[in-house]
Amino acid sequence: MSKHLKRLMSFCLLLILGLFVSFNIHAADVTDVDGAKYYVDKVKVENSLPYGIKQATHISYSSVAPGQGTGNAAGLGGGGLIVANQYYPQQVNILEIPSSENIKITPWATIKPFNWTLSTVKEMIWDFESKNPGYRVIAAINGDFFDISAKNPFPYTPSGVHVSGGNYYKSSASKTVGFRNDGSNDPLVGNETFQRTIKMQLDVYDENNQIVKEFEIDKINNVPANNEIAIYYATRDANHKTLPISVSDGFIVENAEYALPHSNNDFYGLGTISRKGSATLGDGQFAIVSNNQEVTNALGTGVKIRAQFEFTGDYADIEDAIGVGETILYNGVRKGSDTVRHPRTMVGVKADGTIIMTVVDGRQPNKNMYGATSYEMAAILKHYGAVEGYNLDGGGSSTMVILDNGEYKVMNSPSDGHERSDSNCLLITVKVPEIEYNVSNITTTGFTVNANVKNKNNHDFDNLYVGIGENLVKVVDGKATFTNLNVNTSYFLRFYGEKNGKYNPLAIDFRASTAKEKPTITHLSFVLDGNDLVFTLQLNDPQNSVKNRQIIIGDLVQMVTGGTATFTDFNGDLLDHLQVKLTYNLNDGQGDVDEIVTTLPMSCGVKEALFIAMNDLKFKIANIYNK
Repeated sequence: MSKHLKRLMSFCLLLILGLFVSFNIHAADVTDVDGAKYYVDKVKVENSLPYGIKQATHISYSSVAPGQGTGNAAGLGGGGLIVANQYYPQQVNILEIPSSENIKITPWATIKPFNWTLSTVKEMIWDFESKNPGYRVIAAINGDFFDISAKNPFPYTPSGVHVSGGNYYKSSASKTVGFRNDGSNDPLVGNETFQRTIKMQLDVYDENNQIVKEFEIDKINNVPANNEIAIYYATRDANHKTLPISVSDGFIVENAEYALPHSNNDFYGLGTISRKGSATLGDGQFAIVSNNQEVTNALGTGVKIRAQFEFTGDYADIEDAIGVGETILYNGVRKGSDTVRHPRTMVGVKADGTIIMTVVDGRQPNKNMYGATSYEMAAILKHYGAVEGYNLDGGGSSTMVILDNGEYKVMNSPSDGHERSDSNCLLITVKVPEIEYNVSNITTTGFTVNANVKNKNNHDFDNLYVGIGENLVKVVDGKATFTNLNVNTSYFLRFYGEKNGKYNPLAIDFRASTAKEKPTITHLSFVLDGNDLVFTLQLNDPQNSVKNRQIIIGDLVQMVTGGTATFTDFNGDLLDHLQVKLTYNLNDGQGDVDEIVTTLPMSCGVKEALFIAMNDLKFKIANIYNK
């Protein structure tokens, strides 16, 4: 055997050993589900969020066995044909949500009174918080598949159910995941037979917005028989055109909060009866016609009502539910069969009840983000401890948002290059204490937070604290004062509830800033340039607090720009009551402040002043030679 051949074989052997050693570094951490593999290479980001919620972004690798992957390695992103048993780099984003009565997982959408709209996850978060005072969103992911091309008679609707807080905005579906939000170790319901009530339900509210009567609706857009009630609402044709419907002797809701039709057998209505009589109903309207005396007695002008289908069977009593696609994992066993890689969004649950939400970035091979098949999705979910998992909408919709230092931040890399507008999302929300607060006594090195707990909302704490980072200050007599801070600096603050020496963040965040330094005048002079009177003004204003500068002579006012103010063709004889005025804002809570810097009554005119100055100079020059 030649020396060159021996060297080549030795090199190949070393290379093989090196690959073997490299693989075995991760072998103990590789999760294998039916031949699809997944492991984490490094942790890119870790975040400990309020209420024990955790978020992480992992740089990872995944592979598929033969027959488990088709098409491009990065799906629609290209990357060449997928190769079986080859590891591809991934970016995987994970949320872990402990099962807790204080945490509510709920779908949300920016629904208009009679149609669905598309919004980004962030926009849906803001919409939820504006309509649910006392709640704070900690994190969110995108939701169900939806009519993105607006081809259905009722465009942009999600494919499955959309139930939030007991409101069944859309109740027709097949595959559904529901959230009990009860703190149990069995908080998720999925992969079960979907059932709903045969008849739509009618709820009647009292003046305190509490349901006091419940009835079954017997007919939809059809005349009720004896002792029956019917609901009437407009539908639409295949071209989205509204199909009005006439109603006689009905309890009519003319301006409904919601009148959402999805089909001739799926409707959600909420509103106040405006009159009784006959009408032709269009968008945003519905009516109840009653041949049942008990129902007739319960209804009337000014009465708020709700009409909806509700869940029965395995999903009975579920008040928060969303439609899903494939079942990926059930009882720890893989179920999915999609062999194409896409960006993915999944929701699952661990054996201890911890909810897992996962976003796999994809279609970006240039960023080492390839996406996942359903086989890889099962391996990913199982790697993070899930025993059950479901596929939500993916592709460009895949989005994960968290509350980070008081602002909502997208943690993944959406394949569209920006947040896509979707039909709905899944929110992780908490009910926070009701605290009135403001900031006062703002100086260059500190400020005081004034806080008053109005309602603890079932939170158990003895003392209230305000924190800047690890610097926590107790609220005593409604006040917490921070000192020794930096000048003109914005700080992120958070409230904490303290019990037995443990400080729990309350997800109430805000910002406060220290004040700017006051400006000072370093130079002020004037000269007579021909017939123009020119002032020069120089300031020491390190934080740019001065908003405008003025020179005032009697009724004449000139702004100082570029350090000078010029009075052209000045013909005043006297500089009487010369004023220099600054308007500044120190960010100290006092707003804009006008400061009269100087008022100089003068007993002689400009020319006389210059004459005196000239003679003074002559005198001083003469004295040079007299020394």
